[in-house]
Amino acid sequence: MREGGPEPLAVTEARRWGLPAPAVAAIAAQLASPTEADEGLWLENVAAVDAFLACDTQWRTAAVAGGLAPGRIVFIGLDYAGARAGIEAAGIALTPEIWEGVRIMEAEARDALNRLY
Repeated sequence: MREGGPEPLAVTEARRWGLPAPAVAAIAAQLASPTEADEGLWLENVAAVDAFLACDTQWRTAAVAGGLAPGRIVFIGLDYAGARAGIEAAGIALTPEIWEGVRIMEAEARDALNRLY
């Protein structure tokens, strides 16, 4: 956590998504002491990231039975109607370039979520 300030959003989101405590601590440590090599978010990607964050709760999922093992949830991808509604409600103009960025983040997030669950 930042001294005297709120917890960084990345740490809050890591907790929300159920990352293990050591991973959350590593994220917090990295954010607390950035190096010159940390360039952050490139300006050209800000609009796509904002759009993705406006719809990051709109996942289509499926429950898969596990037989003798526990069942699991599989993340299929974003519900595009819900995603569009979230992006428009946030006041973001959805251009083809922004949509492409959202789709790239969707694919990476889907793969990461499916590794976790």
